[in-house]
Amino acid sequence: MNMNKRNIIRKKYAFLILIVPTFLNSEPLIFGGNNLGTDEMVLKLENSNALYYFNGEGDGCEGFKAKFSQNENTFKFTNVISNCSNKKLKNFQCSTKIDESSLIFSEYLHCDNNLFLYNVNKGVKENLNRNYNGTQVLTSGLKNGITTSNAKMREKPNTQSTSFTCYFTNIDDDKLKEKEINFIPKTINLTIIAKTITEDSIGDKRNFWYLVFPISDSYNGCYLKDSKQKEGWVFGEYIKFNN
Repeated sequence: MNMNKRNIIRKKYAFLILIVPTFLNSEPLIFGGNNLGTDEMVLKLENSNALYYFNGEGDGCEGFKAKFSQNENTFKFTNVISNCSNKKLKNFQCSTKIDESSLIFSEYLHCDNNLFLYNVNKGVKENLNRNYNGTQVLTSGLKNGITTSNAKMREKPNTQSTSFTCYFTNIDDDKLKEKEINFIPKTINLTIIAKTITEDSIGDKRNFWYLVFPISDSYNGCYLKDSKQKEGWVFGEYIKFNN
């Protein structure tokens, strides 16, 4: 091979080496709560900029903006400015850790200013043994699904457990639209978090109970009265997996 060809090849590889990190760094990292809901504080890291803000209805005043740098599993935040008052806040540092008990996200940031946020791009894998409020479960890898009929969403995986109250503005049925109902309507999109270890029987039907979260926003979703629990149990006969 002559010298000209070698130089051309070297230049091509040098070009690739230069552009790959730029491409990777262009993807933002998003950290939030270990749940699938909105209306919460979120940390967005992109290039060297950090923004901690309220992701939902509100004036957006809470949180801060900052500069950050990353060295392997450590993030350092400097030039931290309050979103509300433009007041300079104390610099801080975070490290990434793995949550071996989580059902939703597996990796989180633990910061020395008491921030504790999960990487929403690091979902828990499928078929891991976990415990959810005293119930042994297998994770589902955050699969997508829909309800195949009107389905009760319950606090615990049994028919005697308390039902969630639901409210939807984005459905076609005028009898259910914008009304408080005690079930998830048919064809509502779900994120399926986990399932019970063993099947259960309801009448002549036998299936697992699935821990699910209906796709929601500030105007659509289900809630359990007097509780912070956001996900609930639906019997498997009334769920269809999309993937």
